[in-house]
Amino acid sequence: MSDRVYGLKIKDDQGAVLPLEIRGDGLYRFEVGSRRRITINFEMRLARAFDPSQTALVSSLGPEAGFLMIGDLLPRLCPAGDGQSNDTDCDALVNRLRLRIAAPPSWRIATTEKEADGLYEISDPGRAVFFLGRLREKTAAVGAINLRMAIAGDWGFADEEVFRLAEPIAREQSAMVGGASPGDSLVTLAPFPQPLTGLRSSAVTLGRTSVLTLNPNNDARATFAHYRRHLAHEMLHFYLPNAFRVRENFDWFWEGGARYMALLTLMRLQVIGLREYLDAIGDEYEAYSLNPLRSQVSLIAASPEKFSNAANYDLIYRKGMLVTALYDLELRWQSRGRLSVADVMRSLYQKYAIGGREVGNGEVLGELRGAGDFLRQLRDDVEGVREIDLKERISRYGLVMEWTANGRGRAHLKTATKLSERQETLLSDLTKRPELLQNRR
Repeated sequence: MSDRVYGLKIKDDQGAVLPLEIRGDGLYRFEVGSRRRITINFEMRLARAFDPSQTALVSSLGPEAGFLMIGDLLPRLCPAGDGQSNDTDCDALVNRLRLRIAAPPSWRIATTEKEADGLYEISDPGRAVFFLGRLREKTAAVGAINLRMAIAGDWGFADEEVFRLAEPIAREQSAMVGGASPGDSLVTLAPFPQPLTGLRSSAVTLGRTSVLTLNPNNDARATFAHYRRHLAHEMLHFYLPNAFRVRENFDWFWEGGARYMALLTLMRLQVIGLREYLDAIGDEYEAYSLNPLRSQVSLIAASPEKFSNAANYDLIYRKGMLVTALYDLELRWQSRGRLSVADVMRSLYQKYAIGGREVGNGEVLGELRGAGDFLRQLRDDVEGVREIDLKERISRYGLVMEWTANGRGRAHLKTATKLSERQETLLSDLTKRPELLQNRR
């Protein structure tokens, strides 16, 4: 955000402008002295283009809509000589904030923050998000959750398709974790602030607000299929990791694992079938097999370095999803369909999120190991760098994989020609709602 700050001025209580020393990267030094009050004035220009994959990570403003993330926009004050704007000694300028937003007359505002008489009372600026634009909205009660859905822009699918998707996802994921805590959640959809080409999306979830920007291609079905997977992923972040007290980075699970559980959410809702499920796993394996770090860096080691390079980033998401899928298949196999990775997620949520206990790699791996015989699998796939041979790993479940395009193109997964009763049951159970299976077992 630092290169989008313009006209910064610090004034004392007499209106005199204090001299500023520019340190770079958004850091400025000035002397407060004995002054009891200072005023900080600046302008943020939010329409600048970004790497499209990271657009949603910061505040932005386009012709149709914008996102204001208050944590981006508030200055931080650090002791003299600190030299680091994100040091623990730096304080946000305010702990509590009263905010008024003057939006264009035809624009509306959607947020989970409380408003009274045009003023928003913000207790946690780091998680406060405001979505502005020519919005179409709908609100639904999902158990104890008040789900608000807001859309800006024109799409090749109807608003009602989004509303009919988001509400059951919220309901299913609440059931997946064993019941969500009461509160407001906000799901948004907006175009990128500047025109792009090609199908892509960018999203982030802060607290219980999902920020999602989407650029469609000329195939409305493909666009909506892409969108629903990304939406399910972001909505899972309401729980993982946002509801947890995180002690250390385990991005391999809260990003890669959430990527798989988003796919599982759509399967449980019967929005997608086995074919799309298998294609998604094949896509992850293709990306993993081309990653230069796959036999050099473990998921544990890659997680804190997610943004250090593209290969690390890709490994966390792609391999993280792949190993979660393999874990889920093996857990279903070992338990003969009584358990899935959703049960592990529920256990984690109940023990640590609801219980308020800190969680890190050790706790996550402990829950995963405790569901069955997984010591070696987790050691190789998560803590180690042993390469995954997907063809060999999935054969016991009645699945086969073949490379198309002369042996090294697309990883195509399909069911075996002949299936044992146990394999047939496992694959059938993947496409059925869990509650429909209870009477049979």
